[in-house]
Amino acid sequence: MAKEDKAPDVKERLLAAGLKVFASKGYDGSTVREICEEAASNIAAINYYFGDKAGFYQAVRDYARQVRRDSMQRCWDFIERDPWQALRIHIDILLDNTYNSTMSQINWMHMRDLVDTQNHHLIPQIPDREKLIKSYEDRMTSMLSALLGPAATEANISLIRYTYHSLCLFLPIQTQVEQRFFNGKGRFSLSANHDKTFLTNYILDIVHRAVDDMKAKQETTTSRPQA
Repeated sequence: MAKEDKAPDVKERLLAAGLKVFASKGYDGSTVREICEEAASNIAAINYYFGDKAGFYQAVRDYARQVRRDSMQRCWDFIERDPWQALRIHIDILLDNTYNSTMSQINWMHMRDLVDTQNHHLIPQIPDREKLIKSYEDRMTSMLSALLGPAATEANISLIRYTYHSLCLFLPIQTQVEQRFFNGKGRFSLSANHDKTFLTNYILDIVHRAVDDMKAKQETTTSRPQA
């Protein structure tokens, strides 16, 4: 290891390289050597900082989780001040699973963890996992309840949530399909006007209309004379 290399820089490069390689090839398909080549480091650095390949994999998973946590904090910071801005940020984060290389790699690594049953023992246990899940669900409910106001029923909250989650998953894939098979002439083809920003605004507009419709129905129900 070069003397001028600083430990935090070396570790950061290794973690970023590990995320990229593990996301692409999985745990079994990746080698420490190629990860170190990607990080412009040497194999001894893995052993020095992380112990072995398994220990390094767990460190990369922790690193990915922290990146996601920091990303979501941008959303949580706006819930009380501006829930619509919080939603915009969350949509942006979900679209990053396609458009941002780091978030895409985290998403792919997570997907590999779900299907690779042989290596589940390598996935680090999350302290207070149930508490973290409850905190996430409570924040999501708080954000969507603020948007819906009097129409914030459990059914409406779920409908809004899964509507924009589904669109964030489907539309980026559709843009790629239309670009590849329809030469960029499809409705959502990736062009100067149909990029990530376009999709963010498009999805947000759909949610706005759905929320307005739910509020209107709630007002109609509330104002209806009792029999």
